[in-house]
Amino acid sequence: MGMGLTEGSKALLELLRGERVYKPPFWEPWFDMWGFFRRRYGDPGDVRNHVKMARDLGMAALCIGYVDYLGSLRRYEAIRSGAVRYAGGCLTSLEQLRRLKPPDWGELVERWRVRREAIHRAGLLTWVVLPWCFHAIATAMGHANFFVKLYRDREFVDRALEWVEEMNRETINTLVKEVRPDFVLFDGDCAYKSGLMVSPELLLKLVFDRTRETVSYLRRMGVPYVFHSDGRLYDLISVLVELGFSMVHGCEKAANDLGYLVEMFGDDIVLAGNMDVAFLAIATPEEVRRETIKMLSIGSSKGKFVASCNTSPQDYIPEKNYLAFVEAIRGFKPSRARK
Repeated sequence: MGMGLTEGSKALLELLRGERVYKPPFWEPWFDMWGFFRRRYGDPGDVRNHVKMARDLGMAALCIGYVDYLGSLRRYEAIRSGAVRYAGGCLTSLEQLRRLKPPDWGELVERWRVRREAIHRAGLLTWVVLPWCFHAIATAMGHANFFVKLYRDREFVDRALEWVEEMNRETINTLVKEVRPDFVLFDGDCAYKSGLMVSPELLLKLVFDRTRETVSYLRRMGVPYVFHSDGRLYDLISVLVELGFSMVHGCEKAANDLGYLVEMFGDDIVLAGNMDVAFLAIATPEEVRRETIKMLSIGSSKGKFVASCNTSPQDYIPEKNYLAFVEAIRGFKPSRARK
């Protein structure tokens, strides 16, 4: 990397490699505050402005890009704030999947290499986002239809899930192999605030073997892989550990006790997230600072924690609150030294 890793990027890389770091780095995988971005850094289409933001706020890594095979099968609708939200899916047949064309690998490799090099020159880490089969198919079908199909036509669901993971393996063997990001994030929402969307036993039957085959491609390349899910993670994390995931992002505060997650899983996997975006929207800056320090103290007690919001921070969060969150992370002093 051109100028050597920043302190936060070095810490994140050490965590991904299984080491312990007691001053948590800052990584925001779902940053969506584009009004804030434009005011402070300029055009979001220019990677140099993303680098400027990351250096200013102390972010340890920036995204190279997303691969989304099923975007045309999901529906979205505008909401009052001007943003869009998921409104269901239209996948009903395997023929729809067969008709989908894969991405232009050559064009993506060229574009993402340019972005990777600009980010690396700034001393930051890079990652790419791949869809995870359960979340990808559930949203492409719409959750209600997905759950009905699980009951009435399990073979269809199995074949659709396998289609996604076959595409992921092709992506890894082409795009990831050529671009060489520092890690891969699987976008994998599969839980509500009360627990997994299906029983742990059924989830294992649906995803374990096909996910294990997909991540084996990354292991052979030496590329760490991490996972994101909203909701309660208690029944999910042990599965991720067995599959070799380095980190799990989300740790949604409204659904998880961070202290419990650290106690149960904090020796086996890096935990990332937990700052509630709804709290950031309504709290005072001083309340944000106190809550951030509390989160960091609990999360970092075993040396395997990354600071971030539990989901996408958007422009309904006051700028002063987000900056108070960032400054509290930057100024945090761990109670124990790095081992």
